[in-house]
Amino acid sequence: MKLENIEPKRVFYYFEKLSQIPRGSGNEKGVSDYLKSVGEELGLETIQDEFLNIIIKKPASPGYENSEGVIIQGHMDMVCEKEDNIPHDFTKDPIDLIIEGDYIKANGTTLGADNGIAVAMGLAVLEDKSLEHPYIELVVTTSEETEMNGALGLSKDLLKGKRLLNIDSEEEGILTTGSAGGELIEVNLPLEYEKISNCTEVEIEVRGLMGGHSGMEIHKNRGNSNKILNSILKKLKDSMVIRLISIEGGTKDNAIPRQSKAKIAVFSNELPLFEEKMEEIKSNILDKYRFSEPEIEIVVTKRSLASQALKKNVLDELVTLLDGILTGVFSWIPGNEDIVESSSNLAIVKTEDENITIQTSTRSSSKEKLLELRERILDAVRGTSAKYSIGNQYPEWEYNPKSKLRDTALELYKEMFGKEMESTVIHAGLECGVFAEKYPGLDIISFGPNIYDVHTPMEKLSISSTERTYRYLVELLKRLK
Repeated sequence: MKLENIEPKRVFYYFEKLSQIPRGSGNEKGVSDYLKSVGEELGLETIQDEFLNIIIKKPASPGYENSEGVIIQGHMDMVCEKEDNIPHDFTKDPIDLIIEGDYIKANGTTLGADNGIAVAMGLAVLEDKSLEHPYIELVVTTSEETEMNGALGLSKDLLKGKRLLNIDSEEEGILTTGSAGGELIEVNLPLEYEKISNCTEVEIEVRGLMGGHSGMEIHKNRGNSNKILNSILKKLKDSMVIRLISIEGGTKDNAIPRQSKAKIAVFSNELPLFEEKMEEIKSNILDKYRFSEPEIEIVVTKRSLASQALKKNVLDELVTLLDGILTGVFSWIPGNEDIVESSSNLAIVKTEDENITIQTSTRSSSKEKLLELRERILDAVRGTSAKYSIGNQYPEWEYNPKSKLRDTALELYKEMFGKEMESTVIHAGLECGVFAEKYPGLDIISFGPNIYDVHTPMEKLSISSTERTYRYLVELLKRLK
């Protein structure tokens, strides 16, 4: 094993075990069965529910029998993103781990530290008989990265713990005490093809963008490949006749899209004009993003003659839709413009059999702002022939001004590390909101080690930060007497 000599050894032992099991969202049966087997081998009460959530219960250590129970919580699924040149199959291949100095990375793919490291820490706590702690329930959910179906489907009378430690935050020294809710807006634009002649098929691809988590990085002004590609199509169609054949961009609704491509048809006798316009457009875009997206590429490839394309009105409506759908920060927390209140991510555009499907994920820590943002997006839809639906809704986690758990956690961190721990509300969506809704009165905090560039192939986990965070978790459990 590659991580066997890294401390804390049992945490990284379990992390490597998890990395060997394919566990993209919706493909969690194998990892759920593995977690069930670990709990049973430890001789602990273990539950696998119909959603493949795992709950493992460990009795209180001596002297903690009368203390309120603690829930340790994380999710087993991961976002599956990879570089184009990596022949990795997320349905069957293990993650190829790489150690570089203080960091654990993956070979051209997402690492899955979000949120495998929480699961690994939880398992290490369960197996260690020397620890002092209250009654523990380790809860590992499914499909957190998509619909949060695992947490949403969890029974309301299954857990006894009164305090919840979510380990799905990604900055050491930051205590998360609230998070955004959100939803997914899906728009379907109907397709209609027709025959064309004397046209050449051309593919335009935008690639090399940084991407990132659509909550945690949405304020960093990173390029959205779907928006950039649409700006190219808009400028081209305003200056010459083009026809759309297909468009694809983005793969996950919670990731800022890094790569998008469109196939268009250009009249063969107008190819010189197309090349001239394309060079001008390309130059302007590369200049605009030369600092924020230094690796951006716009690649144009001529293909064979085109025999059919979508009718002109489809391209017109698509450009209108993608231009009108907001992406980026919509509002900031009133009085604190360092924290995003609401945002939108134009995440996925794909050509299917009967429609072009557009998926936009929205987030907000305010119900009112989320509804306002929805209406702004739907205004762009209502002027077209497209239909829409709203799904994947999850609740916000409201800040609790009277949290004994938060106060204890902040005090302990200062004692252990000699500096203040920052308490904040984040723009990402955490399952804490679901647990708070299911179990009213539950005292909740979230923390975790330093993980960088989650939801991208650049994801990396700090080894030293993981060691400190695990030590902190162990001491916090001891303190909760």
